[in-house]
Formats: sequence, C-alpha cells, structure tokens
Amino acid sequence: MNLEIITADTSHVEAISYIGKKSFAVAFENLFNKKEELREYLDYTFDETKLLASIHKENNIYFVALMNNEAVGFAKIKKYSLNQEIDSIAQMELQKLYVLPGQQGSGAGCALMDEVIQLAKQLQPDYLWLDTHVDNAKAISFYEKNGFGKQGKYHFIIGTQTFQYYVMALPVKVLKQPFVKL
Repeated sequence: MNLEIITADTSHVEAISYIGKKSFAVAFENLFNKKEELREYLDYTFDETKLLASIHKENNIYFVALMNNEAVGFAKIKKYSLNQEIDSIAQMELQKLYVLPGQQGSGAGCALMDEVIQLAKQLQPDYLWLDTHVDNAKAISFYEKNGFGKQGKYHFIIGTQTFQYYVMALPVKVLKQPFVKL
C-alpha cells in the first residue's frame, strides 16, 4: 500500500466532490428524515463549480490522500477562521476531513491529520478547531485521543432539520506527537 498526501489542485475537484458526498452520506444519512434534503445538501456543498472556486481562495488549503495513486480522502483547512466558542483571535479551522468508508482504518485519516498539524505548526495560530456531530462517537474519540477538547455546542440547520455539533479545539503550542491511529 502506497499512501501519499498532496496539496490538491483543480484536477482533484471531481475526486473531492465524490469523496465528500459518499463519506457524508454514509456517516449521516440515518439522521435525515427527508432524503431529498440530504441529496440537496450534498449537491450544494460538494458542487464541483463551488469546489473549484473554493480551491482558488487564498484562505483555503485542500489536501488529498492518495492510496496507490487513487484519491481516498481529503481535508479542507481555512487558514484564518474564528469561532466564538474559542477565546483567541488566531484560529485555524479544519473544516472537513473525509475518508471513503472502505478506506477508513487505512491510515489515510491520520496521514491527512498529520499534514494539517504540520500546516498549523507552520502558520502558528493559537488554536486549530473543528466541529463534529454530537453523535459521531468515532470521530469524537479520534479527536480527543489526539488532544482536541470540546469547547461548546452549536446548531446547524439543513433543510427543515436541526443538527447539534461540538466545537473542538486543539492548542497549537502543545503539538508535538503525530496523531495516533484508532
């Protein structure tokens, strides 16, 4: 198995769209009362034209995990992004980290996180933060084992449904060890 993390460019938009739609749907479709609202959210969020514009934004960085030269995961980072639950004006957001369901446990997620951490060390915000659904026990455990702590909760509306998320933060100054695989 050959695993490589690269910085995404416009040639990766189709793969990012596919990975995002597939991973989100598998993880969260059971929470949606109306499947059409899930489909509309996925079509909007992972629209290739929208992703193309996002890749070009100076504040965004995308990493892609390649396993044997096939895209199996991606991470999206906003270099400067503030969350009111965190007491700091220097924050970086890990906005998305998705690995295809069949590749979870392969090391791709850990490798993506390691790349995000290296970027955080380089940019030196006070905190790296993310949000995750309150019922996503696997993700919460992964983040907590690697130093993230819950900072608060907020609600996110998709269609007619309201979802609850944790805001989790990691102080960048304590980053020393690579992330561990679950």
